[in-house]
Amino acid sequence: MMMIYELQPSMFTLKRRKRNLRRLFLFRYFTDRALILFLAVLLTVFSLFFVTKALAAEDGNAPVKTVTSVCIQPGDSLWSIAAAYYTPECGNFQDYVVEIKRSNGLKGDTIHAGAYIIVPYYDIEP
Repeated sequence: MMMIYELQPSMFTLKRRKRNLRRLFLFRYFTDRALILFLAVLLTVFSLFFVTKALAAEDGNAPVKTVTSVCIQPGDSLWSIAAAYYTPECGNFQDYVVEIKRSNGLKGDTIHAGAYIIVPYYDIEP
């Protein structure tokens, strides 16, 4: 007569299996948390991208810096021409006059009638 012995796992093997299952559960738990965190960050980045794009589209009437050529008439000065084209977007009025001088390569305030100068100004696009 032959005896068949049933092999039962030892306590060590059971504990090891239990530990492995726990590690597997924790790994899945942290993986799910990491995935959720990644998706939340991705959603935040996309929403910021679209919000800034929408705000930029709303601000479509922003002034654009352009230049024009002006013929100097008798009695004109840099200050009178600057006053005609000055807007608050240009900044300080004195700095605006300096910018006109720099655009035309002028060292002083002297301009002559009949000459043309370039005047930068801000225009709102339609």
